[in-house]
Amino acid sequence: MIDLLRRTAVDADVSDALSGSRRSSARRARATHPADGSHLGPREYEALLAFAEATIPGGGRVQRADEQTIAMVEETVAHLFPQLPKALGAVALAYDHAAIAKKGRRFRDLSADDQEDVMRAWESDPVLRAPFQVMQFAIKFAHFDREPVYERMGGKLNVVKTLEQPRWLEQVVRAETWEDGDVECEVVVVGTGAGGAVVGRELAERGFAVCFVEEGELHRRDAFTGSSQKAHRDFYRGGMAVGTNLMPVFMGRLVGGSTAVNGGTCFRTPASVLDRWCEDIGTDEFARERMSGYFERVEGILQTQPASRQHIGRIADVFARGCDKLGWSHFSIVRNAPGCEGSGFCDFGCRTDARRSTNISYVPPALERGAMLFTGLSAKRVIVENGRAVGIEGEAKNGKTIRVRGRAVVFAGGALPTPLFLLKNGLCNSSGQVGRNLTLHPSGGLNALFDDEIRGMNHIPQGYGCDEHLDDGILLSAAQPDWNYAALMYPVGGRRLMERLNELEHIASFGILIADESRGRIAFDVQGSATVLYNLTQKDADRYHRGVMAMGDICWEAGAKKVWPALLGAHTFESRREWERFRKQSLAPSQCLLTSYHPLGTCKMGKDPRTSVVSLDHEAHDLPGFFIVDGSTVPGPLGVNPQLTIMAMATRAAERIAARL
Repeated sequence: MIDLLRRTAVDADVSDALSGSRRSSARRARATHPADGSHLGPREYEALLAFAEATIPGGGRVQRADEQTIAMVEETVAHLFPQLPKALGAVALAYDHAAIAKKGRRFRDLSADDQEDVMRAWESDPVLRAPFQVMQFAIKFAHFDREPVYERMGGKLNVVKTLEQPRWLEQVVRAETWEDGDVECEVVVVGTGAGGAVVGRELAERGFAVCFVEEGELHRRDAFTGSSQKAHRDFYRGGMAVGTNLMPVFMGRLVGGSTAVNGGTCFRTPASVLDRWCEDIGTDEFARERMSGYFERVEGILQTQPASRQHIGRIADVFARGCDKLGWSHFSIVRNAPGCEGSGFCDFGCRTDARRSTNISYVPPALERGAMLFTGLSAKRVIVENGRAVGIEGEAKNGKTIRVRGRAVVFAGGALPTPLFLLKNGLCNSSGQVGRNLTLHPSGGLNALFDDEIRGMNHIPQGYGCDEHLDDGILLSAAQPDWNYAALMYPVGGRRLMERLNELEHIASFGILIADESRGRIAFDVQGSATVLYNLTQKDADRYHRGVMAMGDICWEAGAKKVWPALLGAHTFESRREWERFRKQSLAPSQCLLTSYHPLGTCKMGKDPRTSVVSLDHEAHDLPGFFIVDGSTVPGPLGVNPQLTIMAMATRAAERIAARL
């Protein structure tokens, strides 16, 4: 597709001499050259700037995109993928020339109306829409997190000037400062998220000497300012699944892992899923009655309770009105945030410590009992002696090597990092199942305009839901964004985007999660780079379509004036008649604009070493003393947020590991 655009660009170069005379006086009147240090050439820069200005033309409280937007786009993209800014510039230049096929002139030289027409055409083009959406996403992501833009819309960054200094902080060591050589303990735990933190605390409370190894840093509530740029730069590990869709996969990379940057949603594993595990594995170990004690243990530590209607906001009324008319079940979501008052966007970190993520509820109690925590230490290899795992070798950010030795190694990096580590090290894969069986819980969105003043940005992002279609693998919930994230929920730009952003107080935003039948895997290309391969099947696209329709039905019954599903090529629905026509259409997998927060299943659990990676006790079949306790061992999909499931299984795993030791 890019080659096609490049050929178009070459053919269009002959028009360059004419384009200068056609350029608007406004564009000639200001500098359009890249700043010092830019990765872009002058032509790429001007093309990308033109797209930014067309995507975010400004209006009302929305400030227009400008050169500062491009500077932030470059900074953000370069941090994630150093070579990507140049690629983004090349794509922008190719699309700039591709506009000639539509209007006879380059995109940068078109009037605002013609630019809108071209963008609408590309949004519906099955070949051109995906890269175009990626470019628009990068522009929106950068622009709306600029502090003046964010504040003009109504946002305010969090500033915490003083923090308490509890004694457990004395047990935290930044790896690059360590000077005392190898570390001896009883249990090495790699990762501090829903798996590792739980195992570490449970073993520390049983009297074992535990040492946590965490690649990320310890960020406390003063770091959670509300900036989306900062959050994705400092708190997240980016991933991308490629196939029928480009699907971002978000995972935490800090003390607390993904539990520190999620909505706090706490669902028990559905009974039907536990039954499926028992049947597939051939055991009763995961029967409901045998798992209930582990769930109760975790729920007690997390202090879970349903979110209050006061702090959920008016989106609960929308759910209630619509679901009651349809006769569907609806509920306040149970969360691990007993003191939450809806004071910030949870996915950027909790500003008040109300959410009891593992950096609050599990890691500090372990440290208080003598455990140790290395931050900024990336596990590079497992130390194996006499056929048994006896520690890990890690690398600090300054290149320093630290070895942590113990009687057992618990690896809890997550459903993508863990199999990647094993594949790179050639470990635990005699079954050939490492990195396979990946499920992603693809998630999308829908927005609707109401007469009600919703003001979702002032309330709990994910506080209410509908589980009427859970047996069909569909979970519907609130998904209320902050000001600096709202634009990303609309796959459009230009005046249409400005209109929606100036109506945000009256827009309700929802999430649609499906239990996928699709299966992905981690693979390596010829250069040795890891890739997540995942193709959404038509059956899952149909399921997602049913989810979109169900969420829209709730909105129409609740009094919606307009409905906008986040789908490539979809438009504004202003009547039930249009909506019913959409119900009869088939949705192609490539039309689904999806993200994933719940990768699972890449280190298969089972009794047979020939077909699975770990035993029912989480110990690797191929490497005694090496335990994997994270989402990679959870047989997906669950159909609900997996945080509580991973934590309950980790509690069970800790019990088994303690018995071994």
